[in-house]
Amino acid sequence: MNISLKYGFLGLGMGGTSIAHACAGMRLSAKSEQRPYTALLINSNEMDLLKLPDYPNIKKVILSGYERGVGRDIQLGQEAFNVHKETIAETLQSFFNDRDYIFICCGLGGGTGTGSVIEAIRLLHAKGFAGRFGLLLTLPRRNEGRRVLDNALQRLQVIKRAMQGLGAIIVVDNEKLFQTGLSQSQSVEDFMKSCNRHVARLLHDLNTVTASYKPYGSYHFDSSEWLNMLRTGGCLHIAKCTLPAQTVDLASPVTYMEALKQSVLNGELSAGYDLQDATSSAVSIVADGSTAKRLFTHTFVEQIQSFLHDSTPILDENPVATYVGDQLGQVTIYTVFAGLNFPDRVMKLTEELTELERKAEERTQKTDAIAEALAGVKVRSKKAAVDLEALLSENEPASAPAQEEGEFKDPFDFLNNLK
Repeated sequence: MNISLKYGFLGLGMGGTSIAHACAGMRLSAKSEQRPYTALLINSNEMDLLKLPDYPNIKKVILSGYERGVGRDIQLGQEAFNVHKETIAETLQSFFNDRDYIFICCGLGGGTGTGSVIEAIRLLHAKGFAGRFGLLLTLPRRNEGRRVLDNALQRLQVIKRAMQGLGAIIVVDNEKLFQTGLSQSQSVEDFMKSCNRHVARLLHDLNTVTASYKPYGSYHFDSSEWLNMLRTGGCLHIAKCTLPAQTVDLASPVTYMEALKQSVLNGELSAGYDLQDATSSAVSIVADGSTAKRLFTHTFVEQIQSFLHDSTPILDENPVATYVGDQLGQVTIYTVFAGLNFPDRVMKLTEELTELERKAEERTQKTDAIAEALAGVKVRSKKAAVDLEALLSENEPASAPAQEEGEFKDPFDFLNNLK
């Protein structure tokens, strides 16, 4: 098994380091011990970083002075990164110097990763990596709270303005993955690990298809074209579907086209893209030798190209490449679109934050009925003890004696004078 590009992964914060660690943990193949990718993991929280297993192709940087984390404070997260910027810059140069492409990995919404992602972009751009890095961002789930949403959307504002000057942005929608995994009986930790492995496996598969399989037809989507897609500004949408070979009937396109269309609609990592915005697309189809001979005809390829043209009529390129692989009895179709705007999930996040802000404003204006009720209670003076002898005396009752020095005084008496 070969790879097209040597990836590097710069993981920021707990979410970003977890994904970068999973990607660097990928083996070249099931039978190989070689791990072809490298990862630089940066976090403030020491315990989150130390719990990730060590590999020779991974380096960890703890932002000392902030070892307890930054409490979802993105300004503090940015400060922690900048305090260590020189050390990080030196490590970047040595650890990623031979890499073809680098993914900055960040889980949006927290403190360290979200706070440092813009600074990491600036640093890579300034240190000679311009044109060969992009972003791998996770979106928060629903109901994660106002601060998480606000943090994520603050950074997305900046990234949106700069996205055409960056490389590809791969968006991982945690809500989508969570809903997909509801049917699985897993702990939260195991589920998140499986999500990270899913991201890692998908990027690795796309990187091996272009380098490991024998082209069947006249067209080959090669390593340079994959790199060009990763260099394209905007979001990169990835779809995948796997079909049993015996179910694919060339005389009935519905047996494969519906599955292809649904895979594009649903996406592997996120959905809700306007494909009309795409500047390029590519389809790679892998089948075993006997299936390829039967299936990879001009009619089959033309059906898929027509679908691409209907979905994205203005494209620089839309190749359909066919390959002979070693997975018997199945057909796997990978579809990639480049140059897209953010998915509509980002719009939903803004709407959710707006609603939370509205509710927060209502809360500040809400009448405190309990306070009003307590304020309306008439304070009754403490009734003095009856001095029978004084009442029976013929003399006028004397005024209350002054408090003598050393006599007890209530230290909370001031509370009675509060309005």
